[in-house]
Amino acid sequence: MDREAIRLSVRQIRDLPTLPVVVSRVLEAANNTETTAIELGEIVAQDVSVSAKVLSLANSAFYGFSRRITTIQQAVVVLGFDTVRSLALSVSVFDTLSQNTAPGSFDREAFWIHSIACGTASRLIAKTLRLPDQETYFVAGLFHDLGKIILDTYFHDRYIEVCQELERDPRPTYLIEKELLEIDHAEVGGLLSARWKFPEILVTPIACHHSLMPVKKQFLPITLAVHLADFLIKKSDLGLVYEKDTPDTSSLLKAHLKISSEQLKTVHQRLVDERDRIFEFMNSLAA
Repeated sequence: MDREAIRLSVRQIRDLPTLPVVVSRVLEAANNTETTAIELGEIVAQDVSVSAKVLSLANSAFYGFSRRITTIQQAVVVLGFDTVRSLALSVSVFDTLSQNTAPGSFDREAFWIHSIACGTASRLIAKTLRLPDQETYFVAGLFHDLGKIILDTYFHDRYIEVCQELERDPRPTYLIEKELLEIDHAEVGGLLSARWKFPEILVTPIACHHSLMPVKKQFLPITLAVHLADFLIKKSDLGLVYEKDTPDTSSLLKAHLKISSEQLKTVHQRLVDERDRIFEFMNSLAA
């Protein structure tokens, strides 16, 4: 099965996971500048399962608030509009992709720890550089590898070969995928997120966090941030990491992001400090 066949198959999979209705409503609300925090809270609260997990995450050590948050409306006030939006998306995607309980080719818990860590690192980069919409950076980092789950779920026999090769070959995952499947997880993740009607600011870093091209100028910072975050996570050996030798970040990447070596060291240290919180987020997400 070649690249075009897999692309076509992804588009035509009838039982491809569908997200809860609350997700499309949250995305619509987020794209409407007139949406109030109260209205967002009301939307999330309508889905009992999603709202319960959002509250669990809001009260986890990941956010570290001393007083207990008991309602979605209170969560919006304490955590903010953008954070509650990102939590609702995180919970919905995690639950949707965790429905298949068949054994996978790779460790799913390690996969999600890597993803949460990448989201955390992406947000730290955005915060360090004082970039706007920092919660979107978290979501983009969290979802950057979704294509791996789709490839493993719907093309399982082929993806077993990929994972077996990764155990022997130190090259990056996406190169092995392209060699054996003629397509990589980033492209498949882009197809999935577009099918889920995610905004372009999320679809682009998911689809292009390895190739980096072609990326529209307005989406270059978030795509580069996810790419850099992925590099930092692999260096930190957080979660699912096959690559034994991770090449240093290019001077071109750092120049485009305008991030100094000192700032990069600071982000990496703060990421190390966040390690326990990342695992706490995973525990709350999987509860």
